Amino acid sequence: MYDYIVVGAGISGLSAAYTLHQRGASVLVVEARDEVGGSIRSERTDDGFVLEHGPNTVVGKDPLLWQQFAELGIAEQRLVADRQGARRYIVLDGRPELIPTSPPALVKSRLLSPAGKLRMLAEPLIPRTRMPDESIASFFTRRLGPEPAQRLVDPFVSGVYAGDPAATSVRAAFPSIWEAEQRSGSIVIGMISGRKRTRANGAQTAGKRPRSEMFSFPDGLATWPRAIANALGSERVWLNMPTTALQPADDGWSVTVTRNGQAKTVPAAQVILAAPADVIAGLVADLNPAAAQALRTIPYTPMAVVHTGYRREDVAHPLDGFGMLCPGRESRQILGTLWNSSLFAGRAPEGTVLMTTYVGGARYPHLPALDDAQLVKIVTDELQALLGATGTPLMTNVTRWSRSIPQYLAGHTSRMAALTQLESACRGLHLVGNYRDGVSVENCWQSGRVLAEQTIQAGNFRQCPPVGVM
Repeated sequence: MYDYIVVGAGISGLSAAYTLHQRGASVLVVEARDEVGGSIRSERTDDGFVLEHGPNTVVGKDPLLWQQFAELGIAEQRLVADRQGARRYIVLDGRPELIPTSPPALVKSRLLSPAGKLRMLAEPLIPRTRMPDESIASFFTRRLGPEPAQRLVDPFVSGVYAGDPAATSVRAAFPSIWEAEQRSGSIVIGMISGRKRTRANGAQTAGKRPRSEMFSFPDGLATWPRAIANALGSERVWLNMPTTALQPADDGWSVTVTRNGQAKTVPAAQVILAAPADVIAGLVADLNPAAAQALRTIPYTPMAVVHTGYRREDVAHPLDGFGMLCPGRESRQILGTLWNSSLFAGRAPEGTVLMTTYVGGARYPHLPALDDAQLVKIVTDELQALLGATGTPLMTNVTRWSRSIPQYLAGHTSRMAALTQLESACRGLHLVGNYRDGVSVENCWQSGRVLAEQTIQAGNFRQCPPVGVM
């Protein structure tokens, strides 16, 4: 009888499992795949390129995260991104333009016309909305004007969510910005007042405020989930064992997994479901059909991740930054490109550069189905046009995700409310994942850790009532 079974060994589930393990709970992690990490997948090629097939970086500042790295023995391995990683580009009229990071830089920038800049400065004068929710495109067009919405916000949404700004909920995807308008009637005023409160709270606590850092590891981000799995031990992390059933039991929960072709039932006092939304939907369908339907209706966009390695002299652009994003108005066939070898040393052999380009998402959902040669052709043509990349790449690699990033579409908050109702009715059953509390790696780590702490503090559970009682 385990205290907890965690279904899913992505960073959300591993974070929860490791926190519980550190607090003395008996934990079992069951994972359908043959490795941990979920979407975090890293590879070092024979010719010396370090490829990230999922997330490329993490931005963190939580001292508890640095403490965890020390406990795992990987603190000294952490690579902090080069300072030029703060420089980011957006494609405008077929060429990358630096995103301004200060008012003087905004005045000089080509990204917005003089009229667009003036309209953006009028944001504090725009009245707040009374609508319960709004699309990102509608929200930022109303508050900042059409130019900033199309040229700045649109590529950001595609870069983070691979989503459609006209369909994505601003309340669900950018809750702090939505709340700033609701609280103060203005994004600018609301964010400034929020920072003032944060500073005031920080002044009351001793010590220096932590600073955000973008980081990875020499062999890629997968170093982190692998280290957690090693700390838990193979007896607490079962791989190649898909979960097929979940049922309430007299003393907690019963989880059925497939092990070596045989069904095996494992009891636990509490269960944390950290698998993708569609997998969880199948497990909770008999417990709460409404919650299962909410999970099934969370769409995921398809994505192709295309790595290309070039000789440094074959790329005209200095690649002096994080990368570039492509607004929809530019009609490019890629969403954006990261300049990996400019961020971290050792990502590419001496004299070469490594870039990661994203194709598909809500903008071009059909493109990831193309074969490798077609995808590489699309990417190399775009890199030649935008960055002056010529010649045949030294290395190419294509990874496809049929379900890459969950989309926070209109009605997302209602879907999440259905999951909260499921958890309230079924004490000892918990759901966590990037479809719920943010899609970034840091969001997932934080939500898993917080959930574990909350369950330890609660310390009790009760059996889920039969269907129809909820």
